[in-house]
Amino acid sequence: MGAGCSLSRLVKVPGAVAAAPSGPSPNGHFHRSRQCLCIGGTLIDLRKPDSGKLIVEALLRVQEPAARRPGTNITNQVNSRSTSLTKSSGTSVSKPSVGGNKAGGDTGSKGKSKRPPWDLKGRLQDMEALVKNSAEERENLLHKFMDYDMRIESLELEKRSLNQNLEKTQSVSQATRDEVDRLASNLRNEQDGRSADKRKYESTIQDLEFSKATLERQIKTLEAELSARQDELAGLKSTVSHLTSAHAGIEARLSSTKIMLDDRSKRVSELESQVATQKDTIEDLEKKMREGENVRRKLHNTVLELKGNIRVFCRVRPLLGEEIKGNGDSDVIHHISFVDEKTLELCKGGDPNSSTMSGLKGRGGGAIEFSYDRVFNPTSTQAEVFEEISQLSQSALDGYNVCVFAYGQTGSGKTFTMEGIHGDEALEGMIPRTVKHIFRTLKDLEDKGWTYKVEASFLEIYNETIRDLLATPKEAKNLTYDLKLVDSKKNDTFVTNLKVVEVENESRVHHLLTLAQQQRAVAATNMNERSSRSHSVFRLKLTGHNSKTLESCEGNLNLVDLAGSERLKESGSEGARLTETQNINKSLSNLGNVIMALGQKQGHIPYRNSKLTHLLQNSLGGNSKTLMFVNVSPLEMCFGETLNSLRFATKVNQCHIGTATKQIRK
Repeated sequence: MGAGCSLSRLVKVPGAVAAAPSGPSPNGHFHRSRQCLCIGGTLIDLRKPDSGKLIVEALLRVQEPAARRPGTNITNQVNSRSTSLTKSSGTSVSKPSVGGNKAGGDTGSKGKSKRPPWDLKGRLQDMEALVKNSAEERENLLHKFMDYDMRIESLELEKRSLNQNLEKTQSVSQATRDEVDRLASNLRNEQDGRSADKRKYESTIQDLEFSKATLERQIKTLEAELSARQDELAGLKSTVSHLTSAHAGIEARLSSTKIMLDDRSKRVSELESQVATQKDTIEDLEKKMREGENVRRKLHNTVLELKGNIRVFCRVRPLLGEEIKGNGDSDVIHHISFVDEKTLELCKGGDPNSSTMSGLKGRGGGAIEFSYDRVFNPTSTQAEVFEEISQLSQSALDGYNVCVFAYGQTGSGKTFTMEGIHGDEALEGMIPRTVKHIFRTLKDLEDKGWTYKVEASFLEIYNETIRDLLATPKEAKNLTYDLKLVDSKKNDTFVTNLKVVEVENESRVHHLLTLAQQQRAVAATNMNERSSRSHSVFRLKLTGHNSKTLESCEGNLNLVDLAGSERLKESGSEGARLTETQNINKSLSNLGNVIMALGQKQGHIPYRNSKLTHLLQNSLGGNSKTLMFVNVSPLEMCFGETLNSLRFATKVNQCHIGTATKQIRK
């Protein structure tokens, strides 16, 4: 069936049966829904397996004549219907009937004789053919019904779409009418406004005409003025003639000036020649200066090597506050005497160890003499102390590894020596003074072609655990810090995950130092109200490159503030403080063992026995210029700890670790 068929068009069914896609048929015998079919008042469920047979029977009942003719029976009616259905479907039965047509009986279709009543087998075959044809017709009807349903649904969708389009069109039409009304209203308003503009322009035209008349009057005035100016011009021409004569005199002077200029040009050429000669001389001098700088570095390194690989400075702090009162209001230290700049004596009567110490000079009355590379008395200033170590910072810039660490009992002034008091220039410690010195030197080296990259890091070793003092607690929360060797062939070590900050000026470094001081572990003990409970290590990595000589170097400057040693009995430490004291004393004891092994040239040096010695392995192992401050307390009650510190410093001063090598960056 074509797609354009009307819904009201009927479908012809064999046997004169008519059906519509849905609803009742015109003859009133057929009614159909999607799952049921009503024929002649009989409702047939199309979902049942025997629905085909039921449809055939219903069709036979509907096609049965209103009144049977006399002499016909149900068998003849079936034959007649079978013949009619067979003809409509194009099927003919060729089997001849027996006995032919009888008078008074029903006649079949043309070319087909009526079967006799006794031919039951033939009649049964006709019934089977009829049922088969009915089943095929049923399938055809079902397919047509499904096509009609799909077409109905499609047409309904199309109808809804058309209704929606119609509503949109009506809406657009209404909006268009509203827009037309609005534009008509605007047009009327615009016309009203234009009438006002018209009146305005007419008024403007009148004003312009008045202005025209005024300008014409002004033109006449200007013409009169022009006549006066022409007369004035005649007078100016006369003046020009006088100026022309003056110009001739100026040209004469100009010619003489040109002659002088030629002489000056010759003089300039001579001066340029002299400048070129001076440039060559300057380049030669700069070359000699660079060579002299290299010689200076070599001599500087030689001087430091002659002074010793591990140099030891001793510093005794002054008595403070209550300590002076306890000393009879006197700041004189009675048990320590300063012989000269390199020697001091420790005196206490009846000391049993005063005459049995190896490498120490004993005197009568219990006096013990100690000699170091430099001894600073209580009146020595921070500036005087730094003057002695400034050469080491220069070595770091020259590409050497440098280490400066402060050793001594708690309360002896180690942190004051290394860090000082921030904001007081006179009391600044070695770390801020070294930073200032380095950045001042960097500016001077720029003229010689050197540029440096400066990187800073700051850590502490607390209870044998490394902590990053430049990282915030949030940054360091999930990080672990381990010591690793940079190269298995060398003693260089580095700390994993340690925060390294590039610094451009000294103020940036001071900011980092302030941040580190706030995070460092300190606590009060019986020996010191603000005792450092960890070893701190501040490191500056200096990477330099000379654009003129193409030379590169890399130096490291380590400034170490060791935690103070103290006796457990005297410190009164308990709980966490006790654990801290034990770890501090253990790490310092391991440091002493390493120094002893180095001094005795042992094959195995126990660097890995503590995090401190492992970290300082490069500084103690021969590839660094090392300086140790031994800080001494002025209190006589600390005599035992002072004696131990000075003995340890003597061992360090007697230790030779080898020659430091310059780190050339490739």
